Amino acid sequence: MSLSRYLAALRQEIERLDTFGFAESIDFREELRAGKQAIVKAEIVLVDGSVLFVREYIDAKYKIEKVSYAYQYQDGEGKLIFRYDNAVHKPGLGFIEHKHTADGVITPAAPPELSELIEEIIIGIRNNSL
Repeated sequence: MSLSRYLAALRQEIERLDTFGFAESIDFREELRAGKQAIVKAEIVLVDGSVLFVREYIDAKYKIEKVSYAYQYQDGEGKLIFRYDNAVHKPGLGFIEHKHTADGVITPAAPPELSELIEEIIIGIRNNSL
């Protein structure tokens, strides 16, 4: 998949939240860099006041590779619901890709497909407030 196709698919997946009436606002930014690289940042405010932050640094020289990423979902007061990322921790965790949960637990976790993440959020919103 080309970088432009990947970015278009990412934008389309995020806009799905608006299509289904779950987004109050979407701020999607992409910065293309030399060497088939890109930085994507998005902030999606949802109808229940929760916010999804998306950050990806992508290298697409040979294939789509997420060099670094973070998908943080928090409630309207800024309290973490969950975050997937590959940030290095000190002291080390013993694994790179991981998930933080609201109770402070960090577990190994592969980065979710954005479609899976969005579906999890939609289901949560429907169960809690709609």
